[in-house]
Amino acid sequence: MNIKDLILNLIYDGDYIPMTLKELELYLKADKYTKAAVKDIIDELIKDNKIRISNKKRILPLTEEELNLIGKISIASGGYGFFISNNRNFDDVYISKDKLNNAHNNDKVRIRIIRQKEKSKNAEGEVVEILEKANEELIGTYQANKNFGFVICDEKSQHEDIYVNKENSLGAKNGDKVVVEIITYPKSGNPEGKIIEIIGGKNDKNIDILSIVRQKKIPTDFSKQTKKELVFIEDQVNQNELEGRTDLTKLFTVTIDGRDSKDFDDAISIEINGEDYDLYVHIADVSHYVKKHTALDDDAYERGNSTYLYNIVIPMLPEKLSNGICSLNPGEIRLSLTAKMTIDKKGKVIDNNFYKAYIKSDKRLVYDDVNDFLEGDKDVFDDSVLKEKLGLFDELYKILKKSRENRGSIDFNFEESQIDVSETGEVLNIEALERGPGNKMIEEFMLIANETVASLFAYMDFPFIYRIHEKPSEEKLDGFKRALNAMGYNIKGNDLHPKDFQNILKEVEGKKEEKIINMLMLRTMKKARYANYNDIHFGLSTKFYTHFTAPIRRYPDLIVHRILKFFIENKLNKINQTSLESNLEEAADHLSITERRSEDAERAVEDLMKCKYMTRFIGEVFEGRISSITEFGMFIELENTVEGLFMYKFSDHRYDFIEDSLRAFDVDTKIYYNIGQEVKIRVVNVDLVKREIDFYLEDEDEIISQ
Repeated sequence: MNIKDLILNLIYDGDYIPMTLKELELYLKADKYTKAAVKDIIDELIKDNKIRISNKKRILPLTEEELNLIGKISIASGGYGFFISNNRNFDDVYISKDKLNNAHNNDKVRIRIIRQKEKSKNAEGEVVEILEKANEELIGTYQANKNFGFVICDEKSQHEDIYVNKENSLGAKNGDKVVVEIITYPKSGNPEGKIIEIIGGKNDKNIDILSIVRQKKIPTDFSKQTKKELVFIEDQVNQNELEGRTDLTKLFTVTIDGRDSKDFDDAISIEINGEDYDLYVHIADVSHYVKKHTALDDDAYERGNSTYLYNIVIPMLPEKLSNGICSLNPGEIRLSLTAKMTIDKKGKVIDNNFYKAYIKSDKRLVYDDVNDFLEGDKDVFDDSVLKEKLGLFDELYKILKKSRENRGSIDFNFEESQIDVSETGEVLNIEALERGPGNKMIEEFMLIANETVASLFAYMDFPFIYRIHEKPSEEKLDGFKRALNAMGYNIKGNDLHPKDFQNILKEVEGKKEEKIINMLMLRTMKKARYANYNDIHFGLSTKFYTHFTAPIRRYPDLIVHRILKFFIENKLNKINQTSLESNLEEAADHLSITERRSEDAERAVEDLMKCKYMTRFIGEVFEGRISSITEFGMFIELENTVEGLFMYKFSDHRYDFIEDSLRAFDVDTKIYYNIGQEVKIRVVNVDLVKREIDFYLEDEDEIISQ
């Protein structure tokens, strides 16, 4: 334990008697060198708001309430904000625009509660102190005037344009996408800034996507040192690398991926073992090539994961690895970490083994063909061995799926968006995409592999990185229950389990409101994250879960591989477990952040693509379904998964929001609107900067009252 952790543990110990700095130094028996370090640590802990100093100069722990009321501000598009506490279990607090007290998006603040939480309404608060300003860099479009200009920010939370003096414009031209740094926030008037980077011109290829990437601070270039290290990585596996590895090339092995996939990090094999199945999940041994303390590893850790933005991919690893030596290409010897699981007819893993191995994939299959085969088209393939293996895979998939359903795992059935984008960024088409049986089969095999690896280390109680998913908050559950009640469904009880959610999904399967309820349920769930301790995965209804199966595109899997290799090589006893535990805690937090960063970018680009596509349909009428109802309007989702907002204030009719039943009431026509109800809308406006689509409710007088 380092001295900082020692001091924190002492201060937060229940028997701690508050000390002055000198008393603490005496307690720690600090010499003159250590005294300087102790003072620096105390100053740092005060700055980080982890401790406080009393009027009598005594070092005190923060109370639980004080800790809860320190966090970050998230500004909404309406100008108001939400306070997000550092304590993950503390509910968000609503901060009105006039109570922000000059706090901006992502500022670290201290607040006070001015109105306690009521039913489904958040508590309300006021910012009392800005503890740390967020990075003052914003992305936007430059509007040039004669001697000055303005940057119109892409970020929805930034409502004011940024004034830029000509001498601070960096020579930006009208319409350029730029990065502006805030210089001052005056008490009145627009913030002032200076342009520090020109991303590109308004007509440059994919400039809108690249702006989102820059806004989210996702690294796009590999370091010079990484590029130098790549030179020493071979394009093919050599004989020396096979020594000490298990030869699994005789197994019939396939990869199954999308038709356009280029990196294959998982492959599968299957054998009959008496009445049981031996399932092999082979994962590319990325850790063999990406070593700790290398530039290649540093770059991968900084990115945390690959980011997929339709016609642009920002890979975690350079292409030489992701599409080359690490990719399990057919007919080529590749290094793998392989999990062999013996699974009985009830879907239980009754034995497992892990290997540092090498394989040779026999076939590169695509989901479309496998889906057709599993749905009855046996003429898709003419290879008899392949057909036999696919039959066994399908048998085992159904066993595992049934086993997971029996324990209460939640299997969402909502449509994803299939967005076809050209290389230049033109949106060609958008439609709903459903997962086929082949997609679900591979997901099932990856799930059981991830669970098996997590179980191994959980039972050993060895430091590890887990994927956890906590129970939904009471607030979210309450809102979900009310939405269900509004649609005629019910969940009874307060202590809900995954099985309760699963039963609702079964009840609505095939009904018109199925998609909406799936979406509402997903919104109710907390975000899964990484942790250096084991906890439940609520959605999967399992005690043990990790990520093992995608090290080409996820750094947590790479960490898991390194620890698993120590296990295979019987070297776990040589690891400093205390040091590993500390490193894993930091890594879990960092990798949860990078994952969220990529998801935010992917969601922003998806919204942008949908907006681009819908610009060609302004004025046209579509049928859709109400996905949510708020006090300011109704969100309506079309059949192609595009969602837009109908705002009451732009209607000729007057609307009331009935909060208890989550309905809208047209005061003029006496018509009620419910979540899940089918309506006709007209597309009236598309804002590419805000990435928002406005609908108008058609034929308000003609819709039948429900």
